[in-house]
Amino acid sequence: MDDDIQSGSGTDDSRPHPLTPPELHDRLRAHLANHYLQLHTTLVSVTLAAAGYAAAGLTAPPPEASYDRLLLWLFWVGGVLAIVAVYAGTMTGGFTLPSGIPSIWDLLIPLAIGLTQFMIFGVLTHSIAMFTTEVSVVQAWSFSMALLGLLAVAAIRRAKYLIRTEDYHDALNDALTYYKTRLSQDTRGASLLALISSGGGAGALFWPAATRSWVYPFVAIVLVVLGIGLQRHYVTGRELRRRLNSL
Repeated sequence: MDDDIQSGSGTDDSRPHPLTPPELHDRLRAHLANHYLQLHTTLVSVTLAAAGYAAAGLTAPPPEASYDRLLLWLFWVGGVLAIVAVYAGTMTGGFTLPSGIPSIWDLLIPLAIGLTQFMIFGVLTHSIAMFTTEVSVVQAWSFSMALLGLLAVAAIRRAKYLIRTEDYHDALNDALTYYKTRLSQDTRGASLLALISSGGGAGALFWPAATRSWVYPFVAIVLVVLGIGLQRHYVTGRELRRRLNSL
């Protein structure tokens, strides 16, 4: 009996296995990429909920009889395209991010993008943003879209900074060089979106009486820019798969 007690009191087998350096390094390899993918997935869920709420509001009678309901729906479509384009960019190249610990910028930039996307739909929801004129909606939506373009530039430049060829095997140089070239082009596309959108907001701010004469062409250009960005993500993903599968 005493022998059993003594033999059972020597070690505690219930103590968890201590985490080893190799195990921690294994976690670190995918930590940065998982951070971006999980954070963007969460933000997409929130902004899609905002899009659904805005759509429900647009089906109700307009708060002002002078509001152009078709224009508001086009703004809504632009917001959805913005969500899809940003998410597609993360899903296309997020797996290429190196191992590492996320910095404060890897948190602030995606959160700011998510907040801006929420603003794009918030300006279409009368119970959230009680604008008194249609021109004020055009101003708010345009400047929100311009801010999203600027934040997208920051996010793309951050991704390009993180992906350094010296951190990868030489066999991946071709695929990564191609991807970084596409990122540079995406930066120009996001900058164009910011420029066009800020121009639309400035036009509605300084020449409100003429807004209805150009607002439809303006929105059409924004939608085309977003659509091209989405199509470019598709091409980038297809080419990355081809180059990686050939290794």
